[in-house]
Amino acid sequence: MPTGSLQPSGAEKAFIKLVGSVDGGVLLKALGIIKPLAAKTYEFIPWTPVFNITGQPAMSVPLHWNKEGLPIGMHFVGRFGDEAGLYRLAGQLEEARPWIDRVPVGF
Repeated sequence: MPTGSLQPSGAEKAFIKLVGSVDGGVLLKALGIIKPLAAKTYEFIPWTPVFNITGQPAMSVPLHWNKEGLPIGMHFVGRFGDEAGLYRLAGQLEEARPWIDRVPVGF
């Protein structure tokens, strides 16, 4: 999926701003707009929102790169309240497979 493809269009941004200013969540739901927007996002990032909702610590670290040089993140989840364990894992992974100097062409 190309970078930025999940960003709303100019018209969608204006509509979202208008709906937000009048507390129009009910209107969005009635018009059937929320489900398609959510589906588009969840198709691309299916697991991240689950951990955002539950509060369980999770991280994505770039451990592989595609042929264009773009990072592919691996998603790791820790025990509830164990953010420190994920930080330790990230440090070990970066030491074993450094990514600080990996910059895609054009960035």
